[in-house]
Amino acid sequence: MASQDWAFASEHFDDLKSTVGSLDLVKASEAQTRFDVIDGFIRNVLGWQAGQIAVEECSSGSHIGYVDYLLRVADTTIVIEAKKSGATFPSPTKKVRLKLSGSVLGSGEISKAIKQATGYANSKRADVVCVTNGLCWCIFSTTGLSEDSVAHLMFPFTVDGHPEELFSVLSETEVRNGSIGRLLSSESKPEDRLISILRDSDGRINRNSIADHILPALNDALYADALLSNVESLKRCFVTTEGRTRFDGQLGMHLADPKPSLVHPAPRINTGRTHGPLENLVTGAVIDHAPPVTLIIGPVGAGKTTYLKHFELISGREVLNKRAAHWIYVDFERMGKTGNPRAFLYESLREYLLGVHPSAKTDYKSLVEPAYKEIIAGLARGPFSKIATDSVEFNRRVTDFIQDEFVKVEPYVDRLFSYMVTSGLCVIILDNSDLYEDDALETTVFAEGLALSKRLNANVIVSLRDRTFVKHRNSPTFNAYELRKLWLDPPPFKAVLSKRLIYSRGILKNKTAKISFDNGMKLEVPDLGAFFEIVQRSVLQGPAGDYIEDLSDLNIRRGLTLMNNFLTSGHIQADRALKNYIEGNRKYFFPFHEVFKGTALHQFKNYRESRAECINVFDSRNGSKRTRLLRLALLNHLAAKATHENTLEVLVSECIELFSKCGASESEVLGVLQLLHENQLIRTVSAENVSAGERVVISRSGGYYLKKLCHTFVYAEECMLDTAIEDPDVWTELSRLTNLIEGPMPSADRMNLRSQRISIFMTYLVGVEDGMLEDLGANYPHLHSIEAISRDVIADSENASRRAARVRSD
Repeated sequence: MASQDWAFASEHFDDLKSTVGSLDLVKASEAQTRFDVIDGFIRNVLGWQAGQIAVEECSSGSHIGYVDYLLRVADTTIVIEAKKSGATFPSPTKKVRLKLSGSVLGSGEISKAIKQATGYANSKRADVVCVTNGLCWCIFSTTGLSEDSVAHLMFPFTVDGHPEELFSVLSETEVRNGSIGRLLSSESKPEDRLISILRDSDGRINRNSIADHILPALNDALYADALLSNVESLKRCFVTTEGRTRFDGQLGMHLADPKPSLVHPAPRINTGRTHGPLENLVTGAVIDHAPPVTLIIGPVGAGKTTYLKHFELISGREVLNKRAAHWIYVDFERMGKTGNPRAFLYESLREYLLGVHPSAKTDYKSLVEPAYKEIIAGLARGPFSKIATDSVEFNRRVTDFIQDEFVKVEPYVDRLFSYMVTSGLCVIILDNSDLYEDDALETTVFAEGLALSKRLNANVIVSLRDRTFVKHRNSPTFNAYELRKLWLDPPPFKAVLSKRLIYSRGILKNKTAKISFDNGMKLEVPDLGAFFEIVQRSVLQGPAGDYIEDLSDLNIRRGLTLMNNFLTSGHIQADRALKNYIEGNRKYFFPFHEVFKGTALHQFKNYRESRAECINVFDSRNGSKRTRLLRLALLNHLAAKATHENTLEVLVSECIELFSKCGASESEVLGVLQLLHENQLIRTVSAENVSAGERVVISRSGGYYLKKLCHTFVYAEECMLDTAIEDPDVWTELSRLTNLIEGPMPSADRMNLRSQRISIFMTYLVGVEDGMLEDLGANYPHLHSIEAISRDVIADSENASRRAARVRSD
């Protein structure tokens, strides 16, 4: 690992200084000096890793030779020329900055070393030169070299303060954070992004003209909460098949099993089977000890809540009624992030006891009286014995006793549930306990829920995400209980969406509406349900259907969010679609660019990654031009591995080693992989967070980004707005075109300018990619993808220009 700060690095320096003090460096050869001093300083003190260091690399041009050390990180390349310790270098001085052409550095052996290293630096396009004999370190920038240029001269083993000063300039951590700019006393300028010059960069657009008219369908068929409380909706929309695919023919890649390696022993739930695990659980005999706690594990958005609700209200309804079972659903989403889990749990259980349940009664005669029977008898024999014959007074005192426990909540709930489980089936569902992704809160919720199982002998089912299970699997809370683990695969998204759109169509069938156009015209719509026929045709087939399905991947909730965005967004011309349908064009469908903007941008006019429903693979946002395309390059590498099933899983350490040769630090690679993981473009095999020891696989969503989405004009253009442009000439031209595009002009002319602009942007990205991969040579052809992407994007933009020209001619 690279040194994080001087306090950490100083310990390694102290060890090296002790070693140096024991050596006769005056007689040491250059190779021995490098081995004994310089190697250790670069690696251990300055924190450079093997992949970031090239040694004895050949240079070209006027100074043909071998560069002793070539260090690369982010946008910085450093040449280090090593000489033997006995070489005549300047004596220690406290003056840190000296002119390269002055009497100290402009003559003698150090002058020859500086000229040699400068020639190597020109050959390698290095930003910084360092010449050293191990004891003296001379560092200077290659930018604007002239007679007045100065170098930093440091003597780490003899001058106090110089070790830390050298670290602050030349360590991997500090170089990555911009220390080289301090050699020039320059400050880094803000990144240039086109979003910053748009006149209405944060502007919003109105909802489309029919959004309010289709709300009944959205509420009953597409919003999760409404669906879960409506038996008819749930019955119509529930999908009983799993969406597992081992190979995606369109993307040409193998897909990993969504069940993480650390959850592999858990049996899969077959939602279409009549006698599933929940039915087996509720048909079991009433027992007098704590049964195993059942964990239903699945990826985020897999439909765990939907599965549980479907069993409660539909598939398991008959057996639950037959067993007179108490099915208590506790939704921790209602608690809020700052709530008290124990108090909320007990309040929820008491709330159930106060409800009306025809098949599992909780009224006084059926439950309260028998639950308190023994305690009432004990009161009559003991503290209330003197009034036991006075039925009115005795009953009043008993009522006060029960009421007191009711107010305290826990004694009342424990007493009733303890009796309840002895006379019938009691199942307590704990759902959304990990909704807030708060470790301390999750631990408390699990502890309270699992303890409840042991205290009351009730069946407890906990629904949780795969990442949550993996994170807590070895915790004392989990290890204290017998657990029954089950895995739930998400259903195929298109099957879910198809059922919900059909149901939406039925809800709005023959409902009329009067739609107002922006130009003041009104459209009489005799059947609003027709709108969902157009939607079905647009998103269940073709490129738009693949886009929503693949971007959703295993996350059904995310897919439904995209659909709700689309159906209400002003980016889609909903009124035009209905007008075409009414006029007889029954084949009309929403074009891809409307589907993309409606889903990804929703109510914002322009793309900004922080608020969009998709990430920008053209900008890794790490402040470095050289590694600007690291997100894309990592996806390329993982996708290439996924063409063969036996290489699908890739070690993170392999990614770190490979891309360190491109100037990416370990922390940058880990950071980009973690972002891709959080946005579901990749997955870790274990479901843990990304770390150097983990293995990762590309997901279907990541494959779609790489092989389909970034090849489209609409995605590339939107990402262009929020991509940093480092080349001043490119920035000037993109800015000029953007200002023209924002001005008034015919749409066909504007489209031509947009096509010109995207062509410039894609050509620029080709150069960025070449700069990143130049040191890898021809060994990794799969990492070069921008040229192919550029061809497709430009062709797509030219097709859009031709369509715009046809519209103008019509």
